[in-house]
Amino acid sequence: MSRNRLLRIHNPYSGELEGEIESTPVGSIPDIVSKAFRAYRDNQLPAFDRYSILAGAAGLIREQKEDWAVSICRETGKPVRESLTEVDRAITTLEVSAQEALRVEGLIQACDVTDNRIARNAYVHRVPIGVILAVTPFNFPLNIPAHKIGPALAAGNAVILKPSPRAPLATSRFASLFHQAGLPGNLLQVVNGDNGVTRALAQSEVSAVSFTGSSSTGEAMARWSSGKKLVLELGGNDAAIVMDDADLEKAAAAIVAHRFGSSGQRCTACKRVFIHQSVYEAAREILVRLVSRLRAGDPMDEATDIGPLIDDRSAEEICRKIEDAAGRGAKLILGGGRKGRFIEPTLIENIDHEDPLVREETFGPVLPLVPFNDLDQAIRMVNSTSYGLQSAIFTNRMDTVLKAFREIEAGALIVNDGPGFRIESLPFGGVKQSGFGREGVRYAINEFTTLKTLVM
Repeated sequence: MSRNRLLRIHNPYSGELEGEIESTPVGSIPDIVSKAFRAYRDNQLPAFDRYSILAGAAGLIREQKEDWAVSICRETGKPVRESLTEVDRAITTLEVSAQEALRVEGLIQACDVTDNRIARNAYVHRVPIGVILAVTPFNFPLNIPAHKIGPALAAGNAVILKPSPRAPLATSRFASLFHQAGLPGNLLQVVNGDNGVTRALAQSEVSAVSFTGSSSTGEAMARWSSGKKLVLELGGNDAAIVMDDADLEKAAAAIVAHRFGSSGQRCTACKRVFIHQSVYEAAREILVRLVSRLRAGDPMDEATDIGPLIDDRSAEEICRKIEDAAGRGAKLILGGGRKGRFIEPTLIENIDHEDPLVREETFGPVLPLVPFNDLDQAIRMVNSTSYGLQSAIFTNRMDTVLKAFREIEAGALIVNDGPGFRIESLPFGGVKQSGFGREGVRYAINEFTTLKTLVM
């Protein structure tokens, strides 16, 4: 086998080779899709079997939680403490998916509800739609695939999983667990490769595409997948509003955790903070204190808070955005430096809410602080981006919460916590360029099924 058909995965921290994985030839895609459809037709598993397989896969992960966390850490550079949290969340996602496999149900509806008085009953069922293409990013190599595989299998579909070429090892290994738990062979297949492979899969005869990644790639996926069911979870530029009545210590702690976790490489990271002018200086002082305590270093060290970015290109892009903002008059409060793939945790102020560093998604440990005078102004600034994934507000006034909930353009508003708050069973997704469709186990099952009606 030629070397140029291998994906070589290096540890973002040490540079060591973590493994190699074969890139799938584009010419084999039609056969892979054909096998998936045959498996789907030939293996209509009872709900209890789907439950058992998903619960079994969760149990297999639980048996080796620490090993999985180390794998994620070494492949992505995510601190091992956070990697362990991701493993726990993936277990939960599969367990919730297993439970929901027992609840994929329909309803009986009477037909005598119009003046025709037809004496019939309609049986409305949820049925699987076929073969789901699941395309996943590097930053959560276990839990994001779990949020696609779990609901798709719970609903009775077949799945073709395409991991990020930047971190395919843990994801590919994860897929093998389902077969160990009893899933018939081609109901779940893994395909590896670059965008050429992704495009070939999206243009194939798959029934639906579930994609998590950047907005630019999501737009391409929508073109490639024309005519198919699409669930797109794209970029985010999530904002937090700190009102004048907020508990500043709790707000700052939540903001720091939700901005700098995973070194800022999360779609739901708190990427912008709008602080009421009357508490701006006090909140700023607390944020400086908390961010200055963050420890960057070896992600395998449990004391490490900040690991490296996934690759050199990502680090270079973040540095360029910081330098460009500084050139437009923004002021560095803290950080801003780079050492290899490490970016110092950075706070920046004196920056307009329309500056690209604020308006666009920044996938790294950089937090711009912007003061505001009243809630209307804050909401306008929050909505001035093309993204709308999640949002947060820190306040104790219910009228403020309700106004923000009505007017902020986002898929969720989190009160007195960071915008990255997520429970695996809740609907998850955004508006505008943050995508469409919803994840969250039960809601993803709705995306991966269709309604079919029998009238008798």
